[in-house]
Amino acid sequence: MSQERRRFFRIDDSIGVAYRLLTEEELANQVEGDITPVDSLNLIASYDNKIANLCGQLHTRDPLIAELMETLNAKLSAVINQLEMDSYLVRKVAYKVHEVNISACGMALFADESLPEGATISLEMSLKPGNHLVQCYATVVSCSMNEENQKFYIRMDFANMSEHDQEVLIQHIVRRQGDQLREARQDIPNRIEVKGDVVEE
Repeated sequence: MSQERRRFFRIDDSIGVAYRLLTEEELANQVEGDITPVDSLNLIASYDNKIANLCGQLHTRDPLIAELMETLNAKLSAVINQLEMDSYLVRKVAYKVHEVNISACGMALFADESLPEGATISLEMSLKPGNHLVQCYATVVSCSMNEENQKFYIRMDFANMSEHDQEVLIQHIVRRQGDQLREARQDIPNRIEVKGDVVEE
């Protein structure tokens, strides 16, 4: 199956969603610099690899300084891990669970507040059950009031999503689609009804 086809799979799902409108300054920077949300874990991992390589070279020249640098790096990693945990807890509280219709290209959901059509938002999604975080920008395609539930139905297209996050989202959608198909098959009754001596299938 091609990557392009996987991007357009759509499913109904329940995920954690947090978003906010970009400020004028953020929007200007996003347009001018085409800024992509930073994948902090990958960035930290690349720095850790670089530090490890440099410390390995430094060990032959000055083992004491190398040990000091490794200790400082370990301390910094502990601080970063704590900050990441604090940030995760804050985001977890901020997330609101939404029933969405989602693909790797965009999604639609009901919300209590309206968003201007054409607006750009900063978006975070927490995918269940593993709480995988996906970050990106999104453009509001449409926003209309639903008379039945008195909520706003918002459709948005994703933008500036990293390749890593897009792959995480695609794999989640494909996996959830498989789960939903299995659940649907299990819910189908045998449809065998016994009426006297007649069995209808």
